[in-house]
Amino acid sequence: MKVSRLFGLAIAVMMLLSLGLAPALAQCDGEEIELEFMNWWGAHREALMDTLIGHFEAENPCIKVINQVQPWDNRAELLATAAASSNPPGIIMSTRPETYQFALSGLIIPIDAFVEAEGTDISVFYEGEIGLQYWNGELYGLPMPTAGLISPLYFYNKNMLRDAGFDPENPPQTWQELEEVARALTVADAMGVEVLGTNLGSNGDAFVFWLYTNNGRYSSDDGRTLLFNSPEGVETLEWMVNFTNEINGGVENMTDFFQDTNFSQGDHPFFDDTVAILHLNSAAFGHLNNVAPDLYWDTDSWGVMIRPYNGDNPDAKHTGVTGYNFVGAWAYTIPAAHPPEKQAAAYKFAEFIGVHEHGGCEFLFAQNRPSPVKACNENPEYYEQNPYWDKVKEALATDTPVQITPVQGQLAEILTNSVEEAFFGVKSAEDALNDAHAEMQALLDEFWAEFDADNM
Repeated sequence: MKVSRLFGLAIAVMMLLSLGLAPALAQCDGEEIELEFMNWWGAHREALMDTLIGHFEAENPCIKVINQVQPWDNRAELLATAAASSNPPGIIMSTRPETYQFALSGLIIPIDAFVEAEGTDISVFYEGEIGLQYWNGELYGLPMPTAGLISPLYFYNKNMLRDAGFDPENPPQTWQELEEVARALTVADAMGVEVLGTNLGSNGDAFVFWLYTNNGRYSSDDGRTLLFNSPEGVETLEWMVNFTNEINGGVENMTDFFQDTNFSQGDHPFFDDTVAILHLNSAAFGHLNNVAPDLYWDTDSWGVMIRPYNGDNPDAKHTGVTGYNFVGAWAYTIPAAHPPEKQAAAYKFAEFIGVHEHGGCEFLFAQNRPSPVKACNENPEYYEQNPYWDKVKEALATDTPVQITPVQGQLAEILTNSVEEAFFGVKSAEDALNDAHAEMQALLDEFWAEFDADNM
């Protein structure tokens, strides 16, 4: 599917004006620069990427891009070996943790100098997307595709709200309204749940997602200090525990209720009108359209809402979270082993992928995926694919990046264990968070001490 001619022209003009594109950065004086592009845009997307590369080469005739699509088997090992070799690909597609590890090892270069030289306007990206590409204060890539829409999106059953006396066009906006709906709809006891209003989640990820809707923060901007055991954090976990125990009958009820269910296959309480409000990510739109196309376009029966915030906190608002759990955040990173002219060519291609109408716009639109570039998502044809596209854009705009480090996996495991102790009554919410904070901050301090010593 192509972007309309009028829209494509508008985006092109807008991008050129906003980016302030300078003359070609990669000057080869008639000599062709060959750029090997190591990526995982396989299957039907390979043809889309070939088309994108064709557009790039038409505008940059001195740069030849070799589309090196890789298998998913042993992906991490393949990439690590290639990045560390004496002759790595010209540009590589890496996840956020891989980008951090390569940056720590000096295998890739920051792109701030190229951004400045080209006049690239990174404000075209959502904050929750571009913010994930920084490590230790330096920018290492431009985002594509999006990493967001992990925490803020909820599907809800309008019929269930309507039958319970609530306005189906005005779903819960605050914690308090969510609790009111859940109390009215949930049918549960110690033996299990028959009908569920909603599930808040009971692990560390869920806690962090709700924490930000109470104006709390996981860590400082530099990633050196953990902040989640603040008064806002304690209040958040206490609310989650009380909600789960008092309304839903405990964590075990939630485990049993969702056991052996699969939304992507249509085998899920959402399709049986037994769960009213369900946290999902953006992939759920495609799943719903695949398994229940009639329901997908029946907007009288279901809707989309943004994660509610604490209405009792005047500083709280709808807030999504990107990057806490390493999900998404793909970037196109430039190896340090190559000469400056090849690095410059690689940046030019990375910029094209990220912000050009044929990259950040058309390539993702053809997959029915949102773009990290705000202007791209204004394509009116998105509404022909998604009846709730306005909510997708609203959710992306709420996302805020969380600064993490390469030891995030260990930190997340500690936090989840402590949060679960609070849910099972082993510790109070305050003690659980304080204990987790002490253990996690010690681990984080150890990482930064070693990092600082290596970079003196």
